[in-house]
Amino acid sequence: MAKDTLIFSVRKADIMKKKGIICYPYRLMIPALTIYTVFYIVPLLIGFILSFTNWNIENLSFHGAFLSIKGLKFSGMYNYAAIFKDRHFITALKNTITFACVTTIAKILMGLLLALALNRKMKTQRYLRTVFYIPAVLSYIVVGVLFSSILRTDGMFNSILGIFTGGNISYDWLGNRKTALGCVMAVEIWKWSGYVMTVFLAGLQGISREYYESAEIDGATKLQTLRSITLPLLLPSFTINIIMCIIGGFKVFDQVFVMTNGGPGFATQVLNTMIYQAFSEGRLAKSSAMGIVLFLFISVISVSVSTILHRKEKSIT
Repeated sequence: MAKDTLIFSVRKADIMKKKGIICYPYRLMIPALTIYTVFYIVPLLIGFILSFTNWNIENLSFHGAFLSIKGLKFSGMYNYAAIFKDRHFITALKNTITFACVTTIAKILMGLLLALALNRKMKTQRYLRTVFYIPAVLSYIVVGVLFSSILRTDGMFNSILGIFTGGNISYDWLGNRKTALGCVMAVEIWKWSGYVMTVFLAGLQGISREYYESAEIDGATKLQTLRSITLPLLLPSFTINIIMCIIGGFKVFDQVFVMTNGGPGFATQVLNTMIYQAFSEGRLAKSSAMGIVLFLFISVISVSVSTILHRKEKSIT
């Protein structure tokens, strides 16, 4: 009897030990999950609830250190209907979608070409990788101020064009409706192509040389090798880059705010700059509704693209 009790106690101790080992990683996640919940999930839920009310700056008042909301009323879908009737919101939505799509495609193409070029053995390989990656670590404020200066009427870009054309060019690239959004997108592509390149480089270096040696023995051309080996095996890298670029494109704010502040007119207005302006003007419920719409756009598109790409990965493997 005593022996059975001892065996049971030992087994129980082993089970508890295994449970402790299994639960240990999850315990380490508690601080991060707590911070994420407090500073992201809770504000998101509060914003979602208040987007169905008449919440604005006039409802806010302070009693000592406490914030109170007077006259708060449920308004249903009024704020959502109002923003979709607002032509400026529709313009901002179109600009955001255009920005996200164009910059994503361009960054993927530029990053892939750079990765393929710098995956070869060359003396300046490390130097060039560093040079192309540096823009990704620069602050949006620094980049915005730098290119705002370059693209002025008396800026460096016009001076360079003047040298090649032999004339005096004083074109306002950020002050013209036709070119402002394109310039902001070009700066975004310049900034993040190096980051996309590093993700592709990591994927390329994970591909075994045996595949390329076998293809070379079979007489495959470089184009056939790229299409049949490199690109299919880079699908996980494509998935990461595309999702990150789409999310970054839809969340764009700093760069537009610094370079054009949504102007000229509403030519470069995007959802985040419009949300900021609505919040600054005290239209709090309306800005919350815009934020929820942006969140839904990002979530639906990201999940859809991720699902499609993961299915493509499984079909290849």
